Amino acid sequence: MFSCQYGKSHAAFYIFLILIGVGISKTIKAQQSNYNHQLQKQIILFHQTKNHQSFKKLGATFKQLADVQKNDWLPYYYAATCYAIFALESPKDEIDNLCQQADKLAKTADSLYKNNSEVLVLKSMICAARILVNQQNRAHKYGVQSLKYANEAIRLDSENPRAYLLKAQNILNTPKVLGGGKEKALPIFKIALDKYNKAKTSSPLYPHWGKQQIEDGLENTK
Repeated sequence: MFSCQYGKSHAAFYIFLILIGVGISKTIKAQQSNYNHQLQKQIILFHQTKNHQSFKKLGATFKQLADVQKNDWLPYYYAATCYAIFALESPKDEIDNLCQQADKLAKTADSLYKNNSEVLVLKSMICAARILVNQQNRAHKYGVQSLKYANEAIRLDSENPRAYLLKAQNILNTPKVLGGGKEKALPIFKIALDKYNKAKTSSPLYPHWGKQQIEDGLENTK
């Protein structure tokens, strides 16, 4: 009699544990689905925004998403990219602070997804922004570093159009006497556009920006 009740109580306990496990699994899946929805929503805004100030707000929103999903490199990447883009058009006295924020986020993204071409493109962009604080004193140091990151991004993924974009921008802004200029940058911008038109992303959440910047670069080389 006792052994039968004991067996039944154990069976009920196991069923209870299974039900808890199923409930937790459903909750986790629902949270992941909501996170993906929110991330995709912000990425759409990232591609649609034309307002410089909006990138700072977007960066903060991506950072909030990163705080929710700490093991995903994407929100850190997008937050850092927003701050870098914002820095490129900000007053000189604000650029370094924005770049420091972007750098910190980029390092986290890098730690979550090592040897990532997109993160190296981001690092190249941050270096390019730092030059604007004092072009005469910073162009060599950060220009060399920016080009190094762009070349490394190409080495890791030769089909990444954003890597060629950053390389072309770097060459365009390098004096002709130092091996830069429009003529040298033009073929790299053309490669970037070709790579962009042929690019296929494995997920709509993955980076696929750059076409407008490439087309602007081609226009600037005329």
